[in-house]
Amino acid sequence: MNRSVSLKCLVVLVCMVNSLWAKPFMGRYKGTFYPDNKVTMDATATVVDEGDGDYRINIHAISDDPTLESAHIEIMGREFGPQVHLSSRAGGYDWRGEIQNGRLAARSHYGQHFELEKIESKSPRAGAKPPEGAVILLPYKAGTKPDLSGWTNSEWKARDNGSMESAKGKGANKTKREFSDIKQLHVEFKLPLEPHGRGQHRANSGVYVIDAYEVQVLDSFGLVHTSGDCGGLYGLARAKINVCLPPQTWQTYDITFRAPRLDDNGNVKELPQITVIFNGVKIHDRQEIPKRRHRTRGPIQLQDHGHNIQFRNIWLVEGQ
Repeated sequence: MNRSVSLKCLVVLVCMVNSLWAKPFMGRYKGTFYPDNKVTMDATATVVDEGDGDYRINIHAISDDPTLESAHIEIMGREFGPQVHLSSRAGGYDWRGEIQNGRLAARSHYGQHFELEKIESKSPRAGAKPPEGAVILLPYKAGTKPDLSGWTNSEWKARDNGSMESAKGKGANKTKREFSDIKQLHVEFKLPLEPHGRGQHRANSGVYVIDAYEVQVLDSFGLVHTSGDCGGLYGLARAKINVCLPPQTWQTYDITFRAPRLDDNGNVKELPQITVIFNGVKIHDRQEIPKRRHRTRGPIQLQDHGHNIQFRNIWLVEGQ
């Protein structure tokens, strides 16, 4: 193979690899809003990959002064080489700008402008060590395939990065051991980038406590969220705040669960309660879960919804 052919093959390979990973534009940004020449406000933004080179950018600005009105715009951008060009109308104004080298700048035709820089997206609970006495459901050691002997679905795979990956279309995976009251369930998950997916078709999964009570797993980064989005109790309660991180980032749940109390006839005396801390933020606090049918004991289930989701570092402390 001559040198020019080798170089062409290398370029094609690099392009193929880059297409598998989230572009550097997507993520969270922080900076300043300049509504005029005198006032400044703290500003944050989320940049979401919508597929085919399109990006949706949500920018929020809030002042510490309660007498000053906050600002919010949603604008669109288009990828051109090493940058995203911003060109959209929002809030009654035309906006232009760019994202490049970790910086986001947007300016209206009346001179209002945002200046922001990309910040790290990371859960403070990622890699949390299990306390003494915890039940280790999925051991984690970086660079080592985990032991999956405590799980029922042999189609799910152990990965070299220390995770367990779901097998699309091969069914849910459950722990062989069953539980009731849970003082703390720690779960870490990483979602794939699926920019063309919308709604429930964007990296969907779920964590089912005792095989019956679901905490939704979904790529909900940058969305106006519902009970069906990440951290939601499906059909019951949405998270108090959307703290979903960008896909391809390790995220965390820390869940406390009190099983329902039943009488001798199986009737519910006390509804189950669940508390969920998502990426270090409490999003549900002793939320009661009404259902037609309840159970008091069962395994931990990780849902297969047709997406390749990775899980790692799963452990549990029993009791209240």
